[in-house]
Amino acid sequence: MPNGGQIKRLPIIHIGFDDIDSPRGGCTTHFVAELLVKWIKNRGINLIDYPNLVRLNPGVPWKTRGNGALVLRLDVRDEDMAEDLFEEAIVEAEKYVSKYKHPESQPSLAMFIGEIPGILEFFAGKAVNDIVPITFLERIIDKIKPRVKTSILSKGKRGLVGSLAGIGYRMLNTDYTFELIAYRSPEYYGRERLVDPESVKIMDKETKPHTILNFDYEIDKPLIIPHGPDPVLYGIRGEDPDVLVRAKGFVKTEEPVTLEVIFRTNQHTDAHLRETVVRKAFPYRGVIVRGIVSRKPSRIMGGHVIFSIRDDTGEIDVAAYEPTGSLRNIVEKLLPGDEVVVYGVVRPPGPRHGATINLEKIRVVAVKPQIVVENPICPRCGKRMKSMGRGKGFKCPRCGYRDPNARKITRYLPRDLEPGFYEPPPRSFKHLMKPIQRFGREKKYFPAVYSPRRFIWVNGNLLR
Repeated sequence: MPNGGQIKRLPIIHIGFDDIDSPRGGCTTHFVAELLVKWIKNRGINLIDYPNLVRLNPGVPWKTRGNGALVLRLDVRDEDMAEDLFEEAIVEAEKYVSKYKHPESQPSLAMFIGEIPGILEFFAGKAVNDIVPITFLERIIDKIKPRVKTSILSKGKRGLVGSLAGIGYRMLNTDYTFELIAYRSPEYYGRERLVDPESVKIMDKETKPHTILNFDYEIDKPLIIPHGPDPVLYGIRGEDPDVLVRAKGFVKTEEPVTLEVIFRTNQHTDAHLRETVVRKAFPYRGVIVRGIVSRKPSRIMGGHVIFSIRDDTGEIDVAAYEPTGSLRNIVEKLLPGDEVVVYGVVRPPGPRHGATINLEKIRVVAVKPQIVVENPICPRCGKRMKSMGRGKGFKCPRCGYRDPNARKITRYLPRDLEPGFYEPPPRSFKHLMKPIQRFGREKKYFPAVYSPRRFIWVNGNLLR
């Protein structure tokens, strides 16, 4: 159980943020972290949860980077205080986004007062797994008025989808993990991140399996260090806050760490995937589909491996793209008739291909025996015999031996593929993909009201 104790205070507010970043820089987690520091110092706010980082559907075509929404859940004295906090959040967000304006960004904020209704939970689940039309967003807002307030900081409402979905995705009865994010000093933005790779490797070995995907040993590369112009120095993901506090003690940097925050998140939980059938594997949805291999895998230009599966409702292509690395070698061993479960997001059809499941991992349920039927061997000279006609037996082409009773021989060849789960190398994992190491570690409960402790540091000093 995370550090802290259960509390009970009302009223509760939830403030969601999305699309505060842009391709030019910035980071929604960074903005929320800085706002949180200010509110803790100046307002003495009471959180009822860790700051939430909610990853939404990774298949949406308009995401900036990781398609993540941020939520702060607080208890306040009254609704006047809620209004004050929301107004201040808007002012601070406007200042932040003004530094990184970009036509693709649609920054938005939302605030909801009270317990989350079922309709907002449903909306959140759809945003994690599927495409949310703006018309659906507007209907949801109409149904939850007057308990919701929204603010759009530019043209377009897509960011509002994330803000409200993050609010609705509480992770009280679903799986979750944690991430500790360390932020850079502004003068280092855009420069190479000065994190010692060997220290990351040591951290990984000392904290396994309680931390997640820190290092890719196949290419000898740390995975906790991003590469964009954003303020993040590194991020460590793990099963609980205590292991993250321990893990950060191993990481050595040659630049200052100005701020560190632990977020509770749905990362590495497969939250974006839903079990379905081929007929309902619609574009942009995250799916889990069980079927029979119907087309032998083939490697195409670019190193991608394509095969097809079918079930009682239809047939669909599955693609293991080049970035999935060694997973393609496993996929190439499949044969028609093998039973599999595929996990991934559906790519829409194009001029040269139909709808395709972009493979994230695969479970081989059963492999079909590989059967070879051959002509018999001549018992005299060892040459393979030839048929003398249907039902007439076989004759040796070398020595002339005949056997009218001879029949073809059936052989079962060993398969170089065992049933089980197979996944890509660590570098190929995206935010929501659950690695096999987390199987059996899924969580099912978090208190509705909880006071986090030891989760935010400023210049190395614990703030709370």
